[in-house]
Amino acid sequence: MDTQHHNPDHEVIARYTGQPSRLPAKLRRDIEASWHGAPVQLYALADLDHAHRLTEVWVALGAGHVAVAERAPTGWEIRSVERDRIEAVREAPGLSASTLTLLGRAGDPPLAVLRYSHRQRRAVENLKFVLEEALAGRTVTAADPDQEYAAGVARPIRDAQALVAGRQVAVIRRLLSYLAPYRRQLLLGMGAAAVITLVSLVPPYLAGYLIDRVVRPAQEGRLPLGRAATVAWLAVTAMAAVYLVRQAAALVRLRLMSVLGEWVARDLRAELYEHIQRLSLAFFSRKRTGSLITRVSADTDRLWEFLAFGVVDVSLSLVMLAGLGAVLLSLDWRLGLVMTIPVPVFCWLIYRHGEAIQQLFLRAWRKWSRVTDVLSDTIPGIRVVKAFNQEEREILRFGERNQDVTGEFNRIHRLWTTFWPLLMLGVHATTLGVWAFAMPRLLGGGAPLSAGTFVSFLLYTTMFVAPIEVIGQMARTMSRATTSAHRVFEVLDTEPEIRDAARPVRLEPVRGRVTFEHVTFAYDGVRQVLRGVSFDVAPGELIGLVGPSGGGKSTIANLIARFYDVTGGAIRIDGVDVRRLETGHYRRQMGMVLQDPYLFHGTVLENIRYGLPEASLDEAIAASRAANAHDFICKLQHGYDTVVGERGHTLSGGERQRVSIARAILHDPRILILDEATSSVDTETEREIQEALERLIAGRTVFAIAHRLSTLRKASRLFVIDDGRLVESGTHRELLAKPDGKYRRLYEMQLQIA
Repeated sequence: MDTQHHNPDHEVIARYTGQPSRLPAKLRRDIEASWHGAPVQLYALADLDHAHRLTEVWVALGAGHVAVAERAPTGWEIRSVERDRIEAVREAPGLSASTLTLLGRAGDPPLAVLRYSHRQRRAVENLKFVLEEALAGRTVTAADPDQEYAAGVARPIRDAQALVAGRQVAVIRRLLSYLAPYRRQLLLGMGAAAVITLVSLVPPYLAGYLIDRVVRPAQEGRLPLGRAATVAWLAVTAMAAVYLVRQAAALVRLRLMSVLGEWVARDLRAELYEHIQRLSLAFFSRKRTGSLITRVSADTDRLWEFLAFGVVDVSLSLVMLAGLGAVLLSLDWRLGLVMTIPVPVFCWLIYRHGEAIQQLFLRAWRKWSRVTDVLSDTIPGIRVVKAFNQEEREILRFGERNQDVTGEFNRIHRLWTTFWPLLMLGVHATTLGVWAFAMPRLLGGGAPLSAGTFVSFLLYTTMFVAPIEVIGQMARTMSRATTSAHRVFEVLDTEPEIRDAARPVRLEPVRGRVTFEHVTFAYDGVRQVLRGVSFDVAPGELIGLVGPSGGGKSTIANLIARFYDVTGGAIRIDGVDVRRLETGHYRRQMGMVLQDPYLFHGTVLENIRYGLPEASLDEAIAASRAANAHDFICKLQHGYDTVVGERGHTLSGGERQRVSIARAILHDPRILILDEATSSVDTETEREIQEALERLIAGRTVFAIAHRLSTLRKASRLFVIDDGRLVESGTHRELLAKPDGKYRRLYEMQLQIA
């Protein structure tokens, strides 16, 4: 039960949906009691009634029943339907809501009609999938119904979590923690800013002192002119010294804090990129490339201004306001109250303005990511764009998103450009209030007020404007920073789904035995892509994975590489569960050659050495010779130092494939995965690649995925994967000998097409 209470998905549901995070415990006991103790295997919330108003109707699935529980004034009304009576399941998706109908015999009324919002779509689809599999004669069992429900509801929220701001104070506190390594520079910068604040209070005081204690007594003959001149020049010299100290402190502050802001932004970028590298493949399948690029680049850059100046300026502006208020009250408490009483009101208005503008910044950054998404789509795919003459379409698509983001930022500008003049009008109104209260006293009415005191007071009131202006401007900067920081922290808080055990095992070396023991796997936790797959592959075997598209072949390869963890069963490498292995060490002894080989922007040599950067040139050339790549590389303009461009676009498909094979050969893996390595090349190139592959696979355990069945004749065994199951296994000759075999049908279809 403790794991339930600490499940972060439950917290996400409670925080962002306002709906229950799990089936109520008492209702669950009542449902299971009505089933004579049979447990609830899966459940979902149908949260809409027939009029599409929010309601609470729970749907629970058991081994033999489906229960529908509606809230009633006296408790819960539970209605159970035997699963044997369900003959069809129909889903009617809509723009804002969907309906799931459970049907019995033809002509009978529906057994249940469930209406639900998009919040509950995945949880209800899990129920639908299990029921449909049961109708097809296949059994699916969820491991933990609470966990499956929470994951189904929370996953879409997590995917779009950057659209929802965290608590601003918590985000700022976390952001400020990145200043901790630079305490010395921060203290020096704050000290310089404090000096600026303190010395700024001196000139107005000296001005009032000169008028009341020097100028007026000298004019009235109460102070000798010589003495007055000496005091006056001393005061002017003091002012000059104050301004020199002020500018020197400003230089120190600007230099320290600007560099400090860049250091923190650098640290955040480095931490974010390092964390992204550690995240699982499932994360990248849910996130757009443009969104991630924006977070690493633009979002971290937007934090600079706040970290460099916002932190110090806002804190010292508050100190300045407090100091000015104390000085004004000490000079004249009546006028001081006129000036200081409105300040809390101004600060509250600035806070409310910041809250409003933060929501607009969230929308703006989301639309900025959509602009980046277009770039990350079209620039790598520019050949396709040009091949289909879709330049105008892409220009239009970019223009629409560019216009959207411009509109959002213009909304922000309209808000703050309206608020700011009104705020400053209020500040100036307080200054007019000071004049209104002071004028009668200067003319002789009311409590006495000297001209010098009033001049000092006016100079101090003009200084009031600057800190209020800084706080107001920084409210906007803070909103920009906190929304960007939230997007950065959302990625940093994403936990890798693939983690090493507390004490991981290192295989020295990996021998290459791969065993699947009743492996089941579902990308979303319920919809099984693999169903009870079992096999044992000896070291050095070449296994061909064949079967229809979508059958689960690539999923098997992904699980061997531990890009994902199994849902059920176990995968063992040399007898050790792959989840107990040290992932990095294990993957260093594994190689992959993909259908679409990915080359990085750099030289041919750098790409060949990618898996083994310390390899010598001779070793790289030997690998290239084995991959039949050396000859064409030597014909390039700069040989092995030729820059291949992003994704290797300057090379042909066959050349890229041979470079990727050379990379795999140099890496010297013990387990090798070939995913359609020859599917997109001509016959001559395929022959050269096949020769290279034969050299590559020697002495290794190899899993080769291929749709061209003729390329797998030399395989030790062939595994036929269909609908997530291992339906046939054997050699090419053995499988062809089965008259009604799946492999034989596939092979004969390819012969007919050829």
